[in-house]
Amino acid sequence: MNASSPAWGEGSKFYLPNEDTAVVRMALRLFRARVRRPVFVGGSGMALLEGASVLARPESITFVDLADFQLDYFLCLLRAIEQTSSPAQLREWFSGQVYPELCHHFAQRGLEISCGQVLQALLRRFGVDFFFKETALARVRRLLPHIESERCGIVSHLARSGTRHDFIYLSNVPDYLPEAELDALAAACARHEAPVYLLLTSACADARRAAAAFAQAGFAEHPVTGQLNARNRGLGSPSLVNAWNRPGRIHLYVPNQCRGIHA
Repeated sequence: MNASSPAWGEGSKFYLPNEDTAVVRMALRLFRARVRRPVFVGGSGMALLEGASVLARPESITFVDLADFQLDYFLCLLRAIEQTSSPAQLREWFSGQVYPELCHHFAQRGLEISCGQVLQALLRRFGVDFFFKETALARVRRLLPHIESERCGIVSHLARSGTRHDFIYLSNVPDYLPEAELDALAAACARHEAPVYLLLTSACADARRAAAAFAQAGFAEHPVTGQLNARNRGLGSPSLVNAWNRPGRIHLYVPNQCRGIHA
């Protein structure tokens, strides 16, 4: 992290995704028959659950985050998914256990948002289906035995992991990395020879430099990247301007030798 990094601390907690998880699913469907060991940068974990739910035969699904809070919250969410028998029960858990904390989080920012509004945003804006659809919840539940979590930075994890990851989800982590760490991240991704999904937003000091780091590491954009951006309703979408949203662009990279990979 550099001086432009947000001061996450205890004041910033990711209870919800700010990315369009339907777009993450769309990207993973391009490779679903081949992806068995993906890794996801943390946050709320909902992008992991929604994205990985399309995989045909997952072996391990890794959640990586530096913050103890995010790891604890993700594990709480997994327990709730395991213990509830329907989307309605999962929404009850969310309303009773998560929304009060989320409401306090909003109030600190001068916002007042009802639980109903939050749930509708999960479905309609962020594409989170498993809180609402039995089939989606069943797909997520089958992932539970395969999910692993680690408190770690993603660059470190990718550089030393004994698992050969075959899909790497970075969210907008590259927004906040200085040049040397961008190069290290791209090189660590190249070690796995896997597709990489990331966003570069207006928070990035030099989006061209960030993209160049991946090009230099042997990556090229997948041809479907334009379609992903056209469908994006979350972070990085040019059509939404909210406190949580910044304009930018999704990048789906594949190693140069694998540019023709499809499902």
